[in-house]
Amino acid sequence: MFKHISKLIFILTIFSSISIAQENLTGYIYGESEGKKTALEDAVVKWINTTKGTLTDPTGKFSLSLNGISDKRLVVSYTGYKTDTVDAADKQSVEVTLLPNTQTSTINVEDNKKSSYFGNFTAKTEVISSQELVKESCCDLSGCFGRNSSVEVAVTDIITDAKELKILGLEGAYTQLLIDNMPLMSGLNVKYGISSIPGTQIDKITISKGSNSVIQGYESISGIMNVILKDYNNSDRLMVNGFINGAMEKQFNVNFGNKISKNWSNMLTLHTVQKSNVMDHNGDGFLDNPLITRYVIYNKWNLSDKENKTEFNIAGRYWNENRDGGQKSDHSHGINTHGNRLYEQNIKINSAEGYSRFSKQFTETSGIKAYLTSSYYDQGSTYGITGYDAKQQIFSAMSFYEFEIMTRSYLKLGASYKFQKIDELIKFNDTTSKTYAGNYIKKESIPGVFAENSLSLLDDKASLMTGIRFDNHNTYGLIVTPRALFRYQPVKTLVFRASIGTGYRTINLFSEYSNLLASSRNIVVKETLNPEKTLNYGADVLFYFGSNDYSGSINVDFYRTEFNNKIIPDYDSNPREVIFENLNGRAFSNVLQAELNLTVLRNLELKLAYKFIDLKYDKDGVRYEQPFTAKHRVLTTVSYMPQSKSWSINAGLNWFGKQRLPSTALNPVEYQLPAESKPYTLINAQFNKNFKYFELYAGVENILDFKQDNPIIGANDPFGPYFDTSFIWGPTRGREVYAGFRFVLGK
Repeated sequence: MFKHISKLIFILTIFSSISIAQENLTGYIYGESEGKKTALEDAVVKWINTTKGTLTDPTGKFSLSLNGISDKRLVVSYTGYKTDTVDAADKQSVEVTLLPNTQTSTINVEDNKKSSYFGNFTAKTEVISSQELVKESCCDLSGCFGRNSSVEVAVTDIITDAKELKILGLEGAYTQLLIDNMPLMSGLNVKYGISSIPGTQIDKITISKGSNSVIQGYESISGIMNVILKDYNNSDRLMVNGFINGAMEKQFNVNFGNKISKNWSNMLTLHTVQKSNVMDHNGDGFLDNPLITRYVIYNKWNLSDKENKTEFNIAGRYWNENRDGGQKSDHSHGINTHGNRLYEQNIKINSAEGYSRFSKQFTETSGIKAYLTSSYYDQGSTYGITGYDAKQQIFSAMSFYEFEIMTRSYLKLGASYKFQKIDELIKFNDTTSKTYAGNYIKKESIPGVFAENSLSLLDDKASLMTGIRFDNHNTYGLIVTPRALFRYQPVKTLVFRASIGTGYRTINLFSEYSNLLASSRNIVVKETLNPEKTLNYGADVLFYFGSNDYSGSINVDFYRTEFNNKIIPDYDSNPREVIFENLNGRAFSNVLQAELNLTVLRNLELKLAYKFIDLKYDKDGVRYEQPFTAKHRVLTTVSYMPQSKSWSINAGLNWFGKQRLPSTALNPVEYQLPAESKPYTLINAQFNKNFKYFELYAGVENILDFKQDNPIIGANDPFGPYFDTSFIWGPTRGREVYAGFRFVLGK
């Protein structure tokens, strides 16, 4: 089946030819304020119901290609002004003056964006803006999805509080995480890296489920998450943020944007976390949360030469972090309160990253883009008697040329290269029955080429994107990745989408399952673990509705992922082991999601979502539910901000259904757990008060104070044979209050 899909998508991608003469529409965009007309730089000008658009230059001037455009209505938008739609039929030049953003009874479904919305792309794309992020504490990237139904944030390690971002019910390793459109986070640095990006540094997050563009490689399986960081053009000149929670963990962030010259700008970001108090509310002798000390510095330089249609940026980041956890002691380190040997956990991280991006537009329909990334990650860890030291080096490069090859058809041709080296050393500093000590080295060298065609159909009511890439893995040989995405919008208020494609990835066992290093369970790898191969396909329908007093949308989607091979840890066969082997059988996931968004009188926003996850695998002729996955989830959120925008209140409720848990029936009775978890509900609320340059916020997370009862098995004997930290299915920390401030100066 995989081969047939590859051939079909390859044929669809190749078939395009004939160029036509270039015609352009030019014009100027102005803004009116207090009777004065001012040229608007970087105003967005695009053809309605398409993604073809441009930005105005410092004089307000723009130029747009007319090729392939049948509906010649322009949508013009600029922050602080009311979006306008202009009929440019039979015109070679237009002049548009935008009015200040005042209340209007007109509802523009296509372009009236809220703080989170569905993007107008061929791939289904949800956009979470910085305005949405301030509705919760959002201290870091892992805390940005409490109001989103597509992404689940799962704590994977009770002791270290490591987290992962799950899409379509699959583990975080199946989600491709991009930073500024580049694969800076992959391999080892994802586990703790998602907590190292402060929420105040994020401009927006785009989430694309299922199969997607082939440009970023073959590793996208459940979807792509792209985190766009702030720069001079989309941020305040100065932002200072301070945060403290009930455990006395402190965070401090500074963003500083500076215009160096006409074309050059700079963004400097500083971020630090200072450790909380020592806390053990459940009395099991282990810290409820690790003591974290973190320092991050990020600097980004941008060149934007509008005259030559050239953009270039270069950025670097340094990240240093310590996480101390384990048993509570009289001091930060030492022996525990009973004078016994202390189970300590410590992680030390040093990481440096750099990337650059170059783009040159030759005409309105042709241009080139190039990306370079490099990163170094060094982690030293101790989990009781187990030592884990890991280093990772990554270098990647990618470039493509995009051009129009026929009416309403654009082709991208490109090449890429990725090098990754992972060096892991595991050792035990005491006698143990564990057998997995050793030095594990993984090297990947992967050159690749790709082609992707975007085609508009049915007078721009439909679009088809087909792509295929060929990568040559130094160990596994040729990897062929075909993908196709289709979008159809028969009327303005209704959108259909469908997608299909393959994915491929190699496992990083010890980093993806680092929680096992803390347990007494032995890790058994029965055979050489082969790459995982997947086929993902799905469809969704999006319906917009509205009147003078309300507007909203209803979205329903379904995605299925089929695995040719899946590496699933076997917790059940022996409670003192975790067995890894290639799957001798089927594995699949079915995910159905329905979501209602409603805005009433422009002040009250409501969301209600339901998600069903069916995640199963076959082993030895028996079908199992994959553990630690809630089959049912409900999310509802509410936000209110008065017309004055002087304050706002936001609240959310997440309900999670039962989850299958691995069997502990062979353990002694005192170390046995139920076969499934309890359903539970999380409720969060936050209040924001806005002043001219200042904002205060305060909130409560987990208002109902729900937490797992004694989540660590054998906590009274951490060096004994039944000590197990892998049974995490819900929150391990209870109610948490927090407060903070933001000082913002200049735009």
